[in-house]
Amino acid sequence: MSLIKNQKTYNLIIIGFVLVFSLFCVYKLQNIKFDYDFEAFFPNEDHELEIYNNYRKTFEYDNEFALVAVENKAGIFKKDFLLKIDSLTKKLSDLKYVQRVTSPTNLKTLSLGGLIPIQTSVLHFQDPDLYKDDSIAIYRSSHLAGSFFPLNAKSVSIYIKTDDVLTKKQCDSLAYGIEKSLKDFKFDEIHYVGRIFAQNVYLKNLQKEFLIFISLAFVVIIIFLWLSFRSFYGIIVPVIIVLISILWTLGIMNLFGKPIDIMSAMLPTMIFIAGMSDVVHFFSKYFEELSKGTVREKIYPLIIKEVGFPTFLTLITTVVGFLSLLFSSIKPIKEFGIYTSVGVTIAFILTYTLLPALLYYFTPKKLITVHGTNNRTYNLMRTGLFWIFRNQKTILIISGIVLIVSFVGISKIKVNNILLEDLSKKVKIKQDFIFFDENYSGVRPFELLVTVKDKTRSVWDYDIITELNKVDEFIKKEYDAGFLVSPSSLVKSIYQNSNNDYDLKFPAIEEYDPISNQLKGNNKNRDIKRLITPDGLKTRISAKIRDMGSLKATEHNKNLIAFIDKNINKNLLQFEITGAAHLIDRNNEYMVNNMTQGFLFSLLVIGILTFFLHRSWRMVLVFIIPNVIPLIIIGGIMGYAGIELKAATSLVFSIAFGIATDDTIHFISRLKIELGYGKSLMYAFKRTYFETGKPIILTTFILLGGFMTLMISDFQSTFYFGFLICITVIIAVFADIFLLPVLLFLIYGKRKK
Repeated sequence: MSLIKNQKTYNLIIIGFVLVFSLFCVYKLQNIKFDYDFEAFFPNEDHELEIYNNYRKTFEYDNEFALVAVENKAGIFKKDFLLKIDSLTKKLSDLKYVQRVTSPTNLKTLSLGGLIPIQTSVLHFQDPDLYKDDSIAIYRSSHLAGSFFPLNAKSVSIYIKTDDVLTKKQCDSLAYGIEKSLKDFKFDEIHYVGRIFAQNVYLKNLQKEFLIFISLAFVVIIIFLWLSFRSFYGIIVPVIIVLISILWTLGIMNLFGKPIDIMSAMLPTMIFIAGMSDVVHFFSKYFEELSKGTVREKIYPLIIKEVGFPTFLTLITTVVGFLSLLFSSIKPIKEFGIYTSVGVTIAFILTYTLLPALLYYFTPKKLITVHGTNNRTYNLMRTGLFWIFRNQKTILIISGIVLIVSFVGISKIKVNNILLEDLSKKVKIKQDFIFFDENYSGVRPFELLVTVKDKTRSVWDYDIITELNKVDEFIKKEYDAGFLVSPSSLVKSIYQNSNNDYDLKFPAIEEYDPISNQLKGNNKNRDIKRLITPDGLKTRISAKIRDMGSLKATEHNKNLIAFIDKNINKNLLQFEITGAAHLIDRNNEYMVNNMTQGFLFSLLVIGILTFFLHRSWRMVLVFIIPNVIPLIIIGGIMGYAGIELKAATSLVFSIAFGIATDDTIHFISRLKIELGYGKSLMYAFKRTYFETGKPIILTTFILLGGFMTLMISDFQSTFYFGFLICITVIIAVFADIFLLPVLLFLIYGKRKK
């Protein structure tokens, strides 16, 4: 009687604590925030990040801009259209958080016609009689064509330099101001790109998908629970466990000031899936024992022994999989690994504390009858098991062939990353991004830091400026770059404008002296200060290029470095490629390397754990092989399907390995238990199949249902993450059902002999 009373008190304390902490988390979640910090995905430990930070402190932020393209189907050289562009330019210049606006109507050319420099408008938009001459000059200028004016002459672009490091609120305010200004004019088509727009699109999609993922995972799992338990209680209790796990995890995140970002938006789905797997194994064993007539007081210790310990091992492997993300140098990915590990641990603890407390007060009889053993599922499983034992060689041969084919596919995988690739082509900003790539030189920033090695020299020295001109010309040709700004391009532009001849290449030394004297004397000019340091020892070559992807960009970068090594005097200048886009490319390379390290870490930890549990290296191989094979096959599928390896897809391997091992652990643990009861090998295999088969299949469907919800995402990385893990889970189940018994039978069969 005292034991029952103590048990009741214990259960009430558990339920009371859960209620109190849940209310606290609900209170904390009132202030939940969504955030997308582009720079959070820069590799923190990379030396190039330090170079970039110093670079933008010296000059300006290369990613703090917006580009607007305005179409006029009848052609851009129309007075009414250009007058509207001029009015728009002035209106945009007056907006808060805008430093400067450069458009076709305020573009100036600089020339030397006497003692002082002369500025001339590129486009005399108020005088249609000059349009023909202006258009000829514009399209002969490599600086203007492809930058402010596309080759088809159907649109113009406007460059908006924003203040640096704008907050989310400031970005939204400026984006709204730009959009409102554009709406005041009736243009044929409008396209705009930039961080202030992209950030808002990402955050809106994050908020929408965060709710969709939770809702869909909720619906899918309810369907599977109903099909399994045919009871509202069998749905409500598991759902309560996982929802509380999600609530606590989000509450803890908010407590530590962690907002929801593109990575943590997937976190509820992860917890839903992992938590539900624990609950299903607990439920299945609980009601199976009740259906056998086992006394309720004896069931919980039995669950701890036969299900609890294997489930605890699956928790360790899953947590190891997520904690392997700590090898990443990217903060959001590290935090995703940490908080997901916290979430699945909470789900496990609640499964073995809150769930028994709830079952103590009510266990519906209908659930007990569902778990009878005389049904077609067991007959099917028995038939399948005997087929496996009769066809062991066939299974091994097929597995070998699949692996060989997969290794060929793996050799075809490419490492690549494209900016805004995450967004669907249905999203307007993605369409606008493509528009700039197709009609202009592109949007992707290209930045080259140039340092004069001899501190007694200056960028303005003739031999140095001519070297820079060679690099300028190569960049234009190699990258098809536009919006190119550099000291040598400025000199060349003044030289051509002064002689009214765009075919001229570069001034000779005697023609250069008056230009350099003028520029040196004007070194306090804001535009020059953004280009060259006051001491004349550092400068930049800045441009915009098409988003060709990190693979091609890296190839072009190698060609640039090779050109510099061969054609530029190394004693004079040092060149370093930098910029936000370059760092994102570097991030992709680091991610692939880091995830490889993380996967090897998971493999090592799980291998050591398996060895200490079974005291056999053969068992380590038996455990690892069925779980590595799905990852090899996934690699093959990626190679054949052309799915490129990048930050998101590289995450799959470590996480999927941690998840895929769950079923293997349950199978091997159950087999050892049955053999420990003194049963024959064949009978132990049969009982293991019956005891673990149904929960494994059910949890597989739950995993698939949960991860499939990620495939509706507008973010390509989230889609591929869900898709690849779904394929991994399916292959892992087939490996556990067909290959694992064969490998185990080989080991245990030899032991019996």
